[in-house]
Amino acid sequence: MEGVPLSRIALVINPSKANADLAKALMGNALAQAGLPKPLVLETSAEDPGAGMTLAALDAGATTIIAAGGDGTVRVVAETLIRQGSSAEIGILPLGTGNLLARNLGMDVENLELAVNVAVSGTVAPIDAMNIRAELRDGSETEHIGLVTTGMGLDAEVMTNIDDNLKSRLGPFAYAVQAAPKMLGLDHRYKVRFSVDGSAWETRKVRTALLANAGFIQGGIEFAPGALLDDGVQNAVLIMPRGLIGWTQVAIKTLFHPSRRVPTVEYLEGHEIVVRPFYPLEAEVDGDPIGPTITLTSTIIHHALNVRVPDPDDRSDPSGIIPKLLQLTQLSELEKLPPVIRVKRVRRRILGRFRLHFFHWLRR
Repeated sequence: MEGVPLSRIALVINPSKANADLAKALMGNALAQAGLPKPLVLETSAEDPGAGMTLAALDAGATTIIAAGGDGTVRVVAETLIRQGSSAEIGILPLGTGNLLARNLGMDVENLELAVNVAVSGTVAPIDAMNIRAELRDGSETEHIGLVTTGMGLDAEVMTNIDDNLKSRLGPFAYAVQAAPKMLGLDHRYKVRFSVDGSAWETRKVRTALLANAGFIQGGIEFAPGALLDDGVQNAVLIMPRGLIGWTQVAIKTLFHPSRRVPTVEYLEGHEIVVRPFYPLEAEVDGDPIGPTITLTSTIIHHALNVRVPDPDDRSDPSGIIPKLLQLTQLSELEKLPPVIRVKRVRRRILGRFRLHFFHWLRR
């Protein structure tokens, strides 16, 4: 671990996570091997998910703050640093289910020891953040920092209603289990208006509207092709299927051909994007529900945060378990089939592999 600055490192950790004790032990060993003092360990709580701990770390002179937990812990630590205008660096120990920022940064989210090494001695890179302003159904206004994705509609409904026990048992499959009944139901598209960088309002009927600072979501699925964490813009992804055939088209496009254009998915890009549904819809920021929302405004803060990331040669593929289980590279033969037969075969393959690995996961 050559080149590690002699600075004070603080560890803001969610003690409820399964590997929390292991993370603390690995961090202590890594710092000792690097000749650095023990970290200042600050545990989050249900009442304070990390903001007070991050402020305490800054007051103690920490110049690197390592967020150990799920996406919520990482977001709260990052938001506190950004709101304080701090130049302190942030490291990430992915202990959650989605681990979205860590995945998009090219970290191996299954290797905690490697994540500790990156958090202590990784390359420092600036990334963007999304400043989210939400006007809620009750007339109140809230403001949040988002790092990966903000959503309104179906995805936020899933995040709002997801069962924590299901997440702990099924990992990324939990989101698919929660979403499936809604996706297979009747047409429940929502009418929304949107404006990009002050442009004229346009209207679409969507199942979900996602604002993306990065390209990959739960399960390692690439939903915003080409989205980058440091390019100064964000991407809007409007998902607009009707019924099972429409969702199958979205699945084929998202899982098999991310760069292909289809009528059920529309992409936008800009510095500031405003989404205004015709009636309140559930919304979420990096997986954290914020409540029924009537206006959502997302503005990019360019290079808002300094993050420790793996060296370029050591970065992992951010695609995750779901694309790999489906063996997406072996579907070229389907292109020659008529659309109806193609839909049936893709559906059969997805459901078959999902059942196989779902029950395997249950037995773990």
